[in-house]
Amino acid sequence: MTVTFSKIGVVGAGAMGRGIAQIAAQAGSDVLLLDSQPGAAQRGLEAITAQWAKLHEKGKLDAAAQASLATRLHAVDSIQALAECDLVIEAVVENLEIKRNLFRELESVVRQDAVLATNTSSLSVTAIAAGLGQPARFAGYHFFNPVPLMKVVEVVAGFKTDRALCNRLAAYA
Repeated sequence: MTVTFSKIGVVGAGAMGRGIAQIAAQAGSDVLLLDSQPGAAQRGLEAITAQWAKLHEKGKLDAAAQASLATRLHAVDSIQALAECDLVIEAVVENLEIKRNLFRELESVVRQDAVLATNTSSLSVTAIAAGLGQPARFAGYHFFNPVPLMKVVEVVAGFKTDRALCNRLAAYA
């Protein structure tokens, strides 16, 4: 399997973040799940592995696939753990300043070629990217809830988003 983004960070272990992490692992990516609340990423990981166990019990996922998926998912406790990610997707509260601050911090941690994406459903992608040094590598990547069941993803360019980046995100979706 060819994976467009081999290592993904997901920031936010709530319902949306867990769903994004689950499908990214199922797509073949290694996934690092981060949350600012102590223990939330680990609880998110446990919820995802419980979903895979249910799929196994229903005969929709064999034991080998279930075990393989579990090796691709990791809870992390610091933003620095995301330094080597190819793509980082944010799924935190819908607050412009919180998202801007998070992406400024992410931009200082991740590689220069890493893609940054927001799962926002209501905020301007351009406004979130306004404080970034490299807004061309930033886009909206809006998943619908429940992520594992809804086969719809919006790729949203900001004013300065590189169009080729949108094509990569769409191909990965």
